[in-house]
Amino acid sequence: MTRSVLFVCTGNTCRSPMAERIFVKLAREAGLPWTASSAGTHAAPGMPLTRAAIAALSERGLDGSEHRARPVDAAMLAAADAVFVMEAAQRERLASRFPAFASKIALLGESSDIEDPVGGDAASYAHCAAAIEAALQTIVLREKENYAPNPR
Repeated sequence: MTRSVLFVCTGNTCRSPMAERIFVKLAREAGLPWTASSAGTHAAPGMPLTRAAIAALSERGLDGSEHRARPVDAAMLAAADAVFVMEAAQRERLASRFPAFASKIALLGESSDIEDPVGGDAASYAHCAAAIEAALQTIVLREKENYAPNPR
């Protein structure tokens, strides 16, 4: 059974799209039937990834050039099996705005926010992508341990 993850940040032009693409790669490599998407709490629809986010993904062999930002909505939250945000404030904002989905919203970094690299240099984006990847590796490992494919 395919499961889905929604990643949410502020503008949907850096952190959540990077998380989406990194997660898909890690889940595929782990043999997990998961899909991913992303959105932003304050996204301007249609905005592309920042150049630095595209470069950070490219360093991992991933392409973000086709991404376009979109604001999070109730339908996206309903469709997701899990929702990961980058900051505790985003979790609170989404839980307040969409209380029916509060139980499926978690902080990606588990114990700390993943800082927004917007306005930073390439090193800021590389650090952000590394923090996202480390958090996702933990999640994928946990899911792989719990995954039992349907026998045919």
